[in-house]
Amino acid sequence: MKRNEFLQLLKERILLLDGGYGTEFFKRGYGEIPGELLNLRAPEVVETLQREYVEAGADIILTNTFSANRPKLISLGFEEYFEEINARAVEIARRAGKDKTLVFGDLSSTGNFPRPLGSMNFEEAVQAFYEQARILYEAGVDGFIIETMSDIKELKAAVYGIRSVTRKLPIIANMTFDSSLRAVTGTSVAIFATTFEDLDVDVIGINCTLGPEEMINVFKELANYTTKPLLVEPNAGEPIYDGKKLSYKMLPEHFAIYVEDFVDLGTNIIGGCCGTSPEHIKVMGKLLSKRKPIQRKVHFTQALTSRTVYRTLEPFAVIGERINPASRKKFQEEIVEKNFQTLLKEAAFQEKKGATLLDVNLGIEKLLTEEHFKDAVIKLDRQSSIPISFDIQTSNYLEVALREYPGRPLINSARVTEKSLESRIELLKKYGGMLILLAMGKEIPKTPEERFKKILEGISILEENGISKERVLADPLVLSLGAKKDPYVTLETVRLLTEAGIKTTMGLSNLSFGLPNRSYINGAFLAQAIEKGLTSAIMNPGDSFVMGSLQGSLALKGKKITEEEKVLTEDPMVEALLSGNFDQLRSLVEKELEQSSPLEVSQNILRKAMEEIGVLYTEGKIYLPQLLLASETAQPIFDFLNSFISEEKTYKGKVVLATVEGDIHDIGKKIVGTVLKSGGFEVIDAGKDVPAEEILKIVKKERPDILGLSAMMTTTVGRVEEVAALLKQENVKVKLIAGGASMNSSLAKKFGCDGYAQNASDALILCKDLIGC
Repeated sequence: MKRNEFLQLLKERILLLDGGYGTEFFKRGYGEIPGELLNLRAPEVVETLQREYVEAGADIILTNTFSANRPKLISLGFEEYFEEINARAVEIARRAGKDKTLVFGDLSSTGNFPRPLGSMNFEEAVQAFYEQARILYEAGVDGFIIETMSDIKELKAAVYGIRSVTRKLPIIANMTFDSSLRAVTGTSVAIFATTFEDLDVDVIGINCTLGPEEMINVFKELANYTTKPLLVEPNAGEPIYDGKKLSYKMLPEHFAIYVEDFVDLGTNIIGGCCGTSPEHIKVMGKLLSKRKPIQRKVHFTQALTSRTVYRTLEPFAVIGERINPASRKKFQEEIVEKNFQTLLKEAAFQEKKGATLLDVNLGIEKLLTEEHFKDAVIKLDRQSSIPISFDIQTSNYLEVALREYPGRPLINSARVTEKSLESRIELLKKYGGMLILLAMGKEIPKTPEERFKKILEGISILEENGISKERVLADPLVLSLGAKKDPYVTLETVRLLTEAGIKTTMGLSNLSFGLPNRSYINGAFLAQAIEKGLTSAIMNPGDSFVMGSLQGSLALKGKKITEEEKVLTEDPMVEALLSGNFDQLRSLVEKELEQSSPLEVSQNILRKAMEEIGVLYTEGKIYLPQLLLASETAQPIFDFLNSFISEEKTYKGKVVLATVEGDIHDIGKKIVGTVLKSGGFEVIDAGKDVPAEEILKIVKKERPDILGLSAMMTTTVGRVEEVAALLKQENVKVKLIAGGASMNSSLAKKFGCDGYAQNASDALILCKDLIGC
């Protein structure tokens, strides 16, 4: 179906999507093999389920290809069937739909996140989704849906992969969130919606993790942050497993009660995820038959995002200027050598001092390669930085950075020339974000009126190409006072732009270049520019006089910057861990060793710092990238200290972690492992998709105090009981705990576990209780 036809259909009526697949296969006795393999081994089972969804009233059914990308099939041992599974899935869905139901190709996570959260290169992820989308497209799908994504960067990779195949078919892009309104990787609903507002997708939505009641607040947040059509797919509550049969406690009639709420909030497509059945879809369909989609009135707020940080431009955006090696020879040499320690220090320092965004300029670009820009973006992402303004002049390097970036960026900059604007328009359409537009063409206009006219000319060209003026920050051009340039030309240009409703920015430090008392000159000029309506500036947030001038100027206009200096910790060791500053951490530890033993430093100082990081993560003050970075930074120091300590004194206890057989999701397990390490436990990660017999061997070999099992998929929860039974049969004494999206406390108790942990912080508390510390 053509995209415009699909979007028109969404304006006319609310579409009904189908429901669960994996949970239905499990209920029907086909839980022993991956559901996608049924396309080849029992296609009649898939077709029967899809036909039931069609008969229930589904307007869209999905291909049975949720886990059918190549990397995931490799991990499951079925790569050889990759093309056949996907092609047959479309054939089966087409037969079931009988040309009266839309068939969307279903894609989901590869099971390995792109760097920095995983080990996959971003382009490898794009290629994986491209391969799958190509087969689905050639087999004849009407559109694509990307489901159950928790990493926004992997979701972007899926979109880029599909759009490399076709721009003609619609894409629905979903993420999954918990009740805190954040994904496990730290991305908020607002960040997801804002980032995808510009991207080449037709519908955005949420699915999985939560039941309908819990999902209402998440959906409400989504509806507030985007103008795009919306989709919602809740689970049918929590799973119940009796050892033979998997069921969900939420009956279709109860589930359908919430349909009205989602419709009133503005959904355009509604369906079901785990635990929902054709009966759930049928009951929802009856309620939807009398409802039309509401016309949401959303004022989209222009904001910039990173993976974990959402920043608007109100009341004033401070764009930190210090990631720039101009006149800093050592800094430039470090960048060339791919040593990004100074860059990361500058990023952390500027954020702490109140920067809204970071302007990133890597200096002399002819000394660099594409890998420099990729690595810089990944390093900043690992540090969970604030949003980025990319000051990159070489077009292919700029595209590399934008492609690798997980958020909504600012591009710095474009001149009003055909070549410059054409290049930037292409990038804005492909990667989204905002643009700094310089008030100049090939030459710098001399008068305010000429500069104002040049900006209007540029905005007109952008709007003709679908880029609204709201996505533009106009730069009136600040020239050096020392070169006898009149600063009042800039100020008057700001006034003209402000009166025309155009947001503005400027390179503030250009004014005082080569002059003494630069802070005073910059601060005075900034105050005058704000009085004329300036809305942002590229400046030094570490300059207390300039920042004081900013605060004072805003106060006179009845405004203030609410983001105060960000202080997460007073502990320099915690600060070094969070910023990934290994050299600083080593220096601090060496200083402690001058007066304390390796054991005391390891257990009472470094371990305490890691425990504080665990608390910050639990409280939602830091997110997964920072947690992983801190753990990676600390590990070599722990190894060094522990080499002087007898092993029995090093850890509180030993824990073996494993994801059960048939389940290849391990991000939750990794988070638990990281938090347990920070809490003083030795952690052995046995991997994912581990058979019960293999888990038994590892437990016998390692002799841990605790065995932790993860079951993310509803179809694999029974494996936990299998392991528990095997341990009992072999008379192996070990405390058994379980967790994962499909587990709950009642299931854990039923399976004979000693405890259940809903999240990483719960796991740490539980492990401490179980070993009595």
